[in-house]
Amino acid sequence: MATNCLVQNHLEVMQWQTSNACSKTIFRPTVWGRIYGKNIKIKSLDLDGESFTVGRAENNSLIISSKILDSQNILSGISKLHFMIRRSICDVYGPIYIEDLSRNGTFVNGERIGTNNRRILQNNDTISLSHPNYKAFIFMDIRSNVRYLDFPKEITAKYHVGCKLGSGAFGVIRLIYDRRTCIQYAIKTIKKNLLAINSQTNHLNEAKILKSLQHPCVIQLYDIADSIDSMYMVMEFMKGGDLLNRIVSKKRLSEQISKLYFYQMCHAVQYLHSNGITHRDLKPDNVLLKTPDDNTILKLTDFGVSKFVPNSTIMRTLCGTPLYVAPEVLKTRYHGTYTKKVDIWGLGVILFICLCGTLPFSDTYGSPVGEQITKGEFRFNHPSWRKISKNAIFLIKNLLIVDPGRRPSIDGILNNAWLRDRQMQSTAQNLMEMVPMDIENEENVFEEPPIKRLKF
Repeated sequence: MATNCLVQNHLEVMQWQTSNACSKTIFRPTVWGRIYGKNIKIKSLDLDGESFTVGRAENNSLIISSKILDSQNILSGISKLHFMIRRSICDVYGPIYIEDLSRNGTFVNGERIGTNNRRILQNNDTISLSHPNYKAFIFMDIRSNVRYLDFPKEITAKYHVGCKLGSGAFGVIRLIYDRRTCIQYAIKTIKKNLLAINSQTNHLNEAKILKSLQHPCVIQLYDIADSIDSMYMVMEFMKGGDLLNRIVSKKRLSEQISKLYFYQMCHAVQYLHSNGITHRDLKPDNVLLKTPDDNTILKLTDFGVSKFVPNSTIMRTLCGTPLYVAPEVLKTRYHGTYTKKVDIWGLGVILFICLCGTLPFSDTYGSPVGEQITKGEFRFNHPSWRKISKNAIFLIKNLLIVDPGRRPSIDGILNNAWLRDRQMQSTAQNLMEMVPMDIENEENVFEEPPIKRLKF
């Protein structure tokens, strides 16, 4: 029954994949760019294929010869294949690249690209051949303008704005590319009119604090821009998608992979807590995977937005139905002061979902979901639990204790028997590029006394 809830949430999160997926149908050639001759005897040429090549060889899209280039000094420095302009046909708003394939150099706005290096072109860029002062072409991206309307110049000057990756309660996430390095990033737009009035004066300072955070399992914030009505956060782009998508696609994760992911999440939460940050919105949607592989590093995201909005707003809008909310949050009607233990509850819910692919709490179970959470009523009824170890089940029971004071600390979780797995820890440490820790023999590690709790 709860799987339906997961699927419904997953469909909302993954709408962008359907709309932006590369179609298998054959595209009709459409003009996406144009070059104008400056010191070359051509008026203009339309770019409508996947690539456009320029050089002395006769198989180029534009052949450079004495017929269109007067300077013999420049002509002698032109390579058989001097440069190539290309774009991805999978993304209408994807970047247009120029790649320098020459001996003597291709220049954009007077700056050398470098042999076999790429640069992202934008409107009115000047392309020079062999010498920065020999301005041969002016490039025009005829698809442009529409996607830049909502972005400040300090963003568009540095980044090419690509397709939409997703959206949330406070804005939209898009794929962007660094114009010089061509590295992909994700940019989140946060609308200020959705923020609390008393948060609008200091939200940028808070974001700058988040920018200083450095941990392999916490999403890296690289750049921040501010405008009258929005704040823009440039972050890592995670090609593996989110954990919710991964769980739904596989129906559930194996215990070993769940353990690997959970171990990394715990290290991320430990780091945030040590820096005075409580996430408050831990759920599979906010866990991103670096690659599509099973053994991949993951990173927590959206750990900063909760600092910009009041508790009532963050819990009601970001969480939607309170499937992941700690009981102390519900008991105070979202207006209480919460401790770091809300994150421990969130970790418990995520681990439960990873191992069986269903939710621990859901309206489909009979009683209202809020009542289930406040009473701590959940069951291990799914058939997959028959194959799950007792240590994993015992850990979940301890994480989902209603009384926050009786939940383990994040340090206590990392010392739990279930996570004392040499092979898993070695894999995780390699992914996180951490110095290997000394793993004591299991019999010498202090066991936490069992915590009494109701059985369901």
